[in-house]
Amino acid sequence: MPISKATLQELKLAVCDGPVVRLREHPDPAGAKGVHQVLTRSGACWSFRHAAYVFADLYPFGQAAPLIQTIIDHRRAVNRPDRGVVSCPQSIAELLWDTLAPQKGWEVLEPSAGHGVLAAEGAARGCVMDCWEIDHHRAAEITRAGIARSVSTGDFLTAPAQPTHDAVVMYPPHRRDLAVQHVLHAYRFLRPGGILGALMSLGTENTTGPRGQQFRDLLNRAGHTYVLHEADFDDGYLLSPTGLRLRAQLVFLSADDAGH
Repeated sequence: MPISKATLQELKLAVCDGPVVRLREHPDPAGAKGVHQVLTRSGACWSFRHAAYVFADLYPFGQAAPLIQTIIDHRRAVNRPDRGVVSCPQSIAELLWDTLAPQKGWEVLEPSAGHGVLAAEGAARGCVMDCWEIDHHRAAEITRAGIARSVSTGDFLTAPAQPTHDAVVMYPPHRRDLAVQHVLHAYRFLRPGGILGALMSLGTENTTGPRGQQFRDLLNRAGHTYVLHEADFDDGYLLSPTGLRLRAQLVFLSADDAGH
């Protein structure tokens, strides 16, 4: 459905700052309502933290301006087949890192780094970050941002495990079996005494099969979880790749007492 002139005008007056789209201070009510509809249909979420719209799959280094211009040019929402990668919300990245309480100089791995939200937060806290990302465009964004010591492009599950990192931070794929597979592989990169922190869907520990049992055993021996609540999300909520709201948890696994 084509957008109205009022909506078009508000989009033209909006300010884009990276993945963030901010309307003018006193927008036309009808235009603002139309903007909300067209931006959410195009993949943006309202962020209470930013008081603006955020394209979460572009956060933190992507640019919303070309998308807004495309909407203006075509006068309709844009179909974005690349919405499958949704970044870790910034407030949750901060909470995960606060819980880890890293020391400056820690060597930390972020597998399947996406747009590098967790890596950026770690670098800001003085950690030395190494990243793996399967998509070369996103890997290039992380490299250009200068937040990582190394950025490897490829499937993390094919990376030879080496126990060389003080910590692993990760937001693995949503699919339960794949999420568990990624966490179990990432756990093998920890030094003795290291810790892994992961943002995972609630109920991942109920994954079936041998890997599911291995994950449960590891969690019982050397882990703990924190179920995320609405108040933890300063910038909206967590979305699945299909756009559904998710309940989620932070999972922490220590390499101290798990036969690592």
